[in-house]
Amino acid sequence: MKEEILRIENVIRKVNGITYLDNINFNVFKGEIMGLIPLDNHGKSQLIELILQNVPLHFGRVYFDDQLVNYYEHSSMSKNRVSLLEQDTNLIEDLKVTDNIGVLNQTFHDFIIHNRRLRQETAALLKQLGIVIEIEEYVSELSILEKAIIELIRAALNGAQLIILNELSNFLSIDELSYFQRLLVHYTKQGLSFLYIANHHEEAFKICQRVALFEKGRIIKVISAKDFSTAVLEPYMLTFAHPPTVSEQNNHVGILKCQQLSTANLETLNFSVKKGECLTILDMDNRGIQDLAEIISGYAKPRSGKLIVDGRAIPFTQKRNFLPDGVAYIPENPVQKSLFFNLSYLENLTFLLDRKLDRRIIGKKVLNSIKEEYRNLVGVEIEAPDLWGLEMQSLYNLVYFRLLLYSPEVVFIMQPFSQADMYLRGRIIQLINMFKEKELAVVILAVSISDTLTVTDRLLILEDGKLAPQGGRINFANSD
Repeated sequence: MKEEILRIENVIRKVNGITYLDNINFNVFKGEIMGLIPLDNHGKSQLIELILQNVPLHFGRVYFDDQLVNYYEHSSMSKNRVSLLEQDTNLIEDLKVTDNIGVLNQTFHDFIIHNRRLRQETAALLKQLGIVIEIEEYVSELSILEKAIIELIRAALNGAQLIILNELSNFLSIDELSYFQRLLVHYTKQGLSFLYIANHHEEAFKICQRVALFEKGRIIKVISAKDFSTAVLEPYMLTFAHPPTVSEQNNHVGILKCQQLSTANLETLNFSVKKGECLTILDMDNRGIQDLAEIISGYAKPRSGKLIVDGRAIPFTQKRNFLPDGVAYIPENPVQKSLFFNLSYLENLTFLLDRKLDRRIIGKKVLNSIKEEYRNLVGVEIEAPDLWGLEMQSLYNLVYFRLLLYSPEVVFIMQPFSQADMYLRGRIIQLINMFKEKELAVVILAVSISDTLTVTDRLLILEDGKLAPQGGRINFANSD
C-alpha cells in the first residue's frame, strides 16, 4: 500500500470572509509527482500556503507524513517539511553556489566554514547528479535553469519531503523543462514527493502519475495516468481554437523589420512582421528573448543591427521609450508592472495619451469622448476611482485597451499567458486577436508554446541565439 506524505481532509479556509478553499480533499503519495491544474486561480495561493505552513482553518484536517499537523480546532502555525520552487528564486544572489547549497543548508552545523571541504562536497554532489555548474560562480550570474537546479538540490539537502513546483513552464524553456523533469524523476526514486502545478495538461501528463483539477477552491476531479487523455478533460476545459487571421489575401509588406540584430545572446537576428500578423519567437534557451525585451523596453542597446518600423530606423538610445516610434511593449505579468492602482481607471487608460497627442494636458472634451467610447467596452468600470477591487480580467483589459488607444504599429508581448488561469488565458487570446483585427503587428516572445499557437500566424524558433533553419520553422499562414 502506498504511503502518503500529505493528506488534506474536508478543509475549508476563509480569509477576510472570502472562502478560498471549499471542502477540499487532496493527497500526495511518497515518491510521487502529483499534478495540479488550476482551472482558475481562486484559492491556489491559499492552498500553497496551507501546505507550507499550518495556518488557521475553518474546518478540516491536514496530515503530513502520517501525523496530524493541522485541524480546525488548533493551528500551530508551524512549518512543514515543504519547499516552494517558483519563478522568484529563494537563493541568495550575492552568494556563491557553494554557499547557497552548503552554508545555507539547514543541516549544516559547523561553526567554522571549511571552504575547501565545502567546494569538494558541492562538486561531488553536482557530479553525482550529472550537473555541470561552476560552483564558485555567484548565483546572480547563473541562468534561470541553473538557479532552479540549485534551489531543488538545496531543498532536498534541507530535508524537504515535498516540493511544490509552481508553473515551471512560465520561466523554463522547453529544453530546460525537459532536463529539469529528469532531475525530478531522479529525486522521486529517493522518496521525495512533488506537487507539480501546471496550467496545461500536456505538460502535466508527461511527468505526473496523477493529476487533480482545481477550480473555485475545490478538487473537482483526480485523473490517474492510465486515464490521461484530452477527451477526459474536455468537459472541464475551454477550447481556444481560433482560425489564423493572416492569409494569402494579406498583402501587407513588413511593417517591422529586424535586421542583423546582435547582442550577447543574439546572433544576427533577422525577421519581419506584417500588419495584422502575429509572429511568435520561441526561445529554446530563454536568453535571446530577454535581450530583445531589454532593447524594446529601452534598458539596453544591441551590439549591432537595426529595427525598422514603417521604413524608419529606430535610434537605439538607452532608457529611451520606443512608443513615439510606433513600438509598444507589454511585459510579463503586466498588471503588476504597468498599472497604477491608486489612479482611476480613466487615468490609467489615458496614461500614454499625452505622448501620442504631444500635449502635457489632455482637455476634458477629449477625456469625456474617450470615456464614452470605452464605456461600451468596459461598462461602469470606466468610472472606477482606483483599480483596487477590479478582477484580473478587467485589469488585463485595461493593459491592452490602453495600448489600443495609443495605436502603435507594433506590439511586443513577453510571455502573455504567464501565471494566467484558463479563463484569463481565453481573454488574453481575445485581446491579442483584437490587436490583429485592428491591423497591429504582434510579436510574442515566449519560452513555452502552449496557448500561443492559438493566435500565432508564424513561429520562429531561436536556438543558441540563432534562428533555426527554414525547416525548423512552423508556418501557420502565408508570409513574405
